Amino acid sequence: MKRSVLDCPIEFDKSDFLSLLSLSAGYSIACQNKMGELVIGDNGWNVDIKGGTIRFGERVFKSGVLGSESHESGTWLWGWANTEGGLPEIASAPSRRAKKLLPNVAEFINGKFMLDELHTGHNLAMVCCGISEDAMCYYRCPYNGGAAFVTVSGLPEEVFSPLPIQEFVNQYMQIVSSLYCDHRLLAAGFLFQNGNDFQIERDSIAAKFENITLRFDFETIDGMSRVVNISS
Repeated sequence: MKRSVLDCPIEFDKSDFLSLLSLSAGYSIACQNKMGELVIGDNGWNVDIKGGTIRFGERVFKSGVLGSESHESGTWLWGWANTEGGLPEIASAPSRRAKKLLPNVAEFINGKFMLDELHTGHNLAMVCCGISEDAMCYYRCPYNGGAAFVTVSGLPEEVFSPLPIQEFVNQYMQIVSSLYCDHRLLAAGFLFQNGNDFQIERDSIAAKFENITLRFDFETIDGMSRVVNISS
């Protein structure tokens, strides 16, 4: 069974969206990349919201609606709050599950809110994947005036296979250079969902990759952890 970041053995504020994003981003992005390589490739897509499926080429997977972003109003609308779109209850089930898991997170209990640099459709979807115990990815389905974000389930096991140490480090470094997040929580969540054993100290994390120990050292600036060294 996939691990939910809500069970990650590190202290964090479970009502803070940035903390949840930091914990979720590493494994979510790794799985998204592998889905792109192993499943999507150059294939087109077609989503059947009422039927609960999404197709990439000839391959069909289970799907549900997380929410949608509007280019006109610059807002996000959760699937469970989309009362005018005529979504079947089964289609909005993933968004209701996310809301149930995060009852104290404003971004998940408010049906509609403004998008910004932190609150993007991709970031919201990554947290949904991170907190879930089901192995799933997401896909952005653009349409005139916006885009829907849907879950993709039933993917090959290889999409969710653990990363070896060098791929893990490369992925981690790419994320810290492109995503605003807490680097200590990013490392902990990524390691936890990647299936690695690790030890947490105030300013470091040491993780096991077979017979190699990977160490992350951090500094704290304005309440946010920043990685200063990675060694093995």
